[in-house]
Amino acid sequence: MKKSNQFANPFTAWSGHRLFHVVAGTLVGVMAVTQASAMLPTPEPALDSSSTMQSSINNSRSSVQAVNSKITASLISVDTSGQERLVPVDANTRLQTGNVLEYQGYFTNTNVDRVRKMTVTMSIPDQVELLGDVAPEFPYGSADGNTFARMPLRGKINNQLQDIPLKYYQAVRWDIEGVGLNDTVMVKYRARVK
Repeated sequence: MKKSNQFANPFTAWSGHRLFHVVAGTLVGVMAVTQASAMLPTPEPALDSSSTMQSSINNSRSSVQAVNSKITASLISVDTSGQERLVPVDANTRLQTGNVLEYQGYFTNTNVDRVRKMTVTMSIPDQVELLGDVAPEFPYGSADGNTFARMPLRGKINNQLQDIPLKYYQAVRWDIEGVGLNDTVMVKYRARVK
């Protein structure tokens, strides 16, 4: 009987995993907040999606907001000269325990106005653990996927307050201010395959 390797195809184990969601809003009298979601990894090398979100402002007029998103996963490798390279993950990529991946999310404002504040949350798949290299700086982290606090997270371990190890993080969130028309912002983190 042939033993199957869950990392032989990196997308089989993650095919239904929700990796990120975006909450975008503009300030026009009040803050309007809406949400869109997408999946990654998928068999495509990158996920391109255009999300149109609607919200009502002051219950009298409606504003349409759109954010185009592209999420990539890359395998970190080192070339013969010792330089780090990012190799895009696709359906043919074979991952093994210990491989380091970099997840990058690109979010482009396609609204008719600037987005005053955009909140981006990227989940950390169960098959990997967060290593760091989180950008932009000063993100929020979550050990349960619901409650967020500035990183590093702290908690009581053996009755002592200390930093929670990154391997227990389930999601990372950023608040991004002032995204102009057709401006693109990038967020990223690195994780190790368990």
